[in-house]
Amino acid sequence: MRQIPVKQAQAELKRLVRARTDQRVVLLTNKKDRSLTIMNAAGQITLTEQGYINLTTTYPSGSDAKHQLMTAFKREFPRSHQLYISREQL
Repeated sequence: MRQIPVKQAQAELKRLVRARTDQRVVLLTNKKDRSLTIMNAAGQITLTEQGYINLTTTYPSGSDAKHQLMTAFKREFPRSHQLYISREQL
């Protein structure tokens, strides 16, 4: 797990929506009290929010998943400048 700037994390999310491989990305705040887990597997994107809202939603690839990911990102990390990121292949 390493720390990256918020802009780089947003670019990583956009890349994950377009990715063809099955993978999971976990984003955490510096205090690790809020997180987003995005899993891209079998043509579906699963978004798990933990923090302000505790919610798990699933979107088919190619739908409005990118917009929903960015909305959740801004909701969970409104004042963050650095985030921890963890990536793994499924």
